[in-house]
Amino acid sequence: MKNKDIGNLKIAYIGGGSRAWAWTFMTDLALDTDAGGEIRLYDIDLEAANHNEIIGNGLPGNWRYTTSKTLQEAIVGADFIIISILPGTFAEMHVDVHLPDRLGIIQPVGDTTGPGGIIRAMRTVPMFVELAQAIQSYAPDAWVINYTNPLALCLRTLYHVFPKIKALGCCHEVFGTQELLAEMVRLKLGVNGVTRQDIEVNVLGLNHFTWFSNASYKGHNLMDMYREFSEEFCDTGFDNKETKLLNQNFTC
Repeated sequence: MKNKDIGNLKIAYIGGGSRAWAWTFMTDLALDTDAGGEIRLYDIDLEAANHNEIIGNGLPGNWRYTTSKTLQEAIVGADFIIISILPGTFAEMHVDVHLPDRLGIIQPVGDTTGPGGIIRAMRTVPMFVELAQAIQSYAPDAWVINYTNPLALCLRTLYHVFPKIKALGCCHEVFGTQELLAEMVRLKLGVNGVTRQDIEVNVLGLNHFTWFSNASYKGHNLMDMYREFSEEFCDTGFDNKETKLLNQNFTC
C-alpha cells in the first residue's frame, strides 16, 4: 500500500451480497470523492452479490463494482479485504440467542459472549481458517477489516493461521456512542461543530460487551457529565432529532 494511488484501489468484499453492511459500505464509498477503484463482491449467494453489483454501479463516485464467482478471484492482489458474513442461518441465530433463555441466561445479542457466542464461534472459526489460508496465498499484503462476530475470536483465528496478516475488527457501537457523547457536549457545553472524532475514549471488553473507562473532550472529563446526562433522560430517552436512542445507552 505504500505510495498506492487511492484512485486505483482494489477492495474485496467477502459477504458482498449483504443488504445491511454492504449497502452502508457502498454508501460511504459513494460519498468519498477522492478514492476510487474496483470493488469485488463475493458471496455464496451469487444472485445477491449480482444485485449489489447493479446497485453499486448505479451510485455516484469513482468505483467499479464486479461480482466474483470464487474467493480466489475476489481477493487476489487486493489492497483491502472486508469480511462481513453471516455464519449460518437466521434460524440458527435464533437458537443461539433464545435457547439459553430456558436456563435463565438472557442474551441481548448472543453472538460474541456466553452460550450463543460459543455456539456461533463453532460455526464461524472453521470458515475463518479457510479465509486466512486464502488470504495468505492470494493477498498476503492486504489490510483485512472484519465485521463478523464473534469479533475477537474471528481475529484470533486469522492471526493464528496467518501470523503476519494485517487485520483489525470493527463495529459501529463505539462510533455510535461517541456520536451520543458529541451530542451531549454540544448540548451541555454549548459547543457547536463537535463530532465523534473529537471524543477521546478508552475502550475495554469485547464487541457487544464494550465499556468505556474514560471519555473526554479537549480535556473535559465526560464521565461525570454523562452520569448527569443519563439521569436526565433515563425515563424518556434522548432524542437527537435524527435518532431516538430510547434507553439503550442508559443504566439508571
